[in-house]
Amino acid sequence: MKNSFRKLIPVAAALGFAFAASSAQAFTLLNGTGTAYATDATALDWNETGSGVAIGVGPFDSGKALAVGTNFQFLYQANMNGVTGTQTDAWLNGIDSSADGIKRNSPTAFEFTIVAKLSETVTSSGVIGGFATANFGLNNTPGANKVAIYYDTKANANTKAGTGFDDGTLVALLTVVPDGSLSQFTAKSATKGQGSTQLQALIKEPGDFINPAYLQGVGEMLFGVQFDSNLNYPAGSSATNNFQKGGDETLFPGYNVTANDIVFKVDGATTLNGSPVPEPGTMMLLGMGMLGLVGARRRAPKA
Repeated sequence: MKNSFRKLIPVAAALGFAFAASSAQAFTLLNGTGTAYATDATALDWNETGSGVAIGVGPFDSGKALAVGTNFQFLYQANMNGVTGTQTDAWLNGIDSSADGIKRNSPTAFEFTIVAKLSETVTSSGVIGGFATANFGLNNTPGANKVAIYYDTKANANTKAGTGFDDGTLVALLTVVPDGSLSQFTAKSATKGQGSTQLQALIKEPGDFINPAYLQGVGEMLFGVQFDSNLNYPAGSSATNNFQKGGDETLFPGYNVTANDIVFKVDGATTLNGSPVPEPGTMMLLGMGMLGLVGARRRAPKA
């Protein structure tokens, strides 16, 4: 991800996921059976071809304010393409950082992927300088707001097809909660926009966890977590007709994009600086740039 994106603060960037805090506390990234991919790690970088979709909110007029109370679902999918820390040979020789669905030519190839689903509502909106601006809140519905990380030796994540993001081994699952959330979007032109979100995710609902066999020093300790990223519409290299297809249909049912949806290009990073938080349990702030509610009428992206 571009350095400029990493410098964006939560209300100027857009989707992401990061372990953050005041005093540095590095973690170890592993393969589940003891092989370390990175030690003294502090950050994860998600592929700039990550994609997001706002379901049922388009087409719309960029100069017209969204109706307060409008509800929608947002989906996100991406694969990891970098880690900040001491990278081992196992990482350098095996990481498949592409999202073209083709496993790299290595017997040890692997990938980490992230997927999320969020239930949102428009809490306020207006028109500034001729372009719509809106703020969003999270609907507190059990099971509706989840973020997950998967590890996969098939290394088959495919942005264009929307497949291979949730078909590996589930290594982390958390619930995104309304408390501490902040999300907004501003149209930058008739066809482009940028937004940001800061959301809090906890080990809260049954089944939530972080597996220390993959993220050592994360699931065993208390962490503040923040995820910052940049989200843009139109989708460009992130264009897809599908989301979370061919994987974990129980947690993340596959979705086919329609003409009433808006697909976004999402570039995110996760910074992990371990810092205790006041309440028990592992804590995360999931930064998800929600909606680039921009542009005039759009077509569903081609496969």
